[in-house]
Amino acid sequence: MSLPNIPDVTPRITLKREEVIHLLLTSVAMEEMSMSHIMNTEVEKIQQLLEREDISLDDMLRLNQSMERMLRNIISKQILLQFKLDHILELEGKSSVGDGGNTIEEGSVSIADDD
Repeated sequence: MSLPNIPDVTPRITLKREEVIHLLLTSVAMEEMSMSHIMNTEVEKIQQLLEREDISLDDMLRLNQSMERMLRNIISKQILLQFKLDHILELEGKSSVGDGGNTIEEGSVSIADDD
């Protein structure tokens, strides 16, 4: 039995600076939408519990604890998204940034896989 031949692929993606900024802003917006869906699901859980006739104090306390954990996670994610947005705004104002194998130059961005 022989091993499969895997072609040597070196991906090279070239994007304009404006395209990169738009993609980054889109990723922030999509994460915000995801969090809004999670919060909506939590609201639906509360509504379902309140519609029940046999609500116990333990059920309410468990739901409260679950909601508190979820809100803490959402707040943490919001803080990280704010940092990401701040970095995007900084990126918009800079003429060039180098980071590892990724380079961002005025007008275009080249991302090469160094592995």
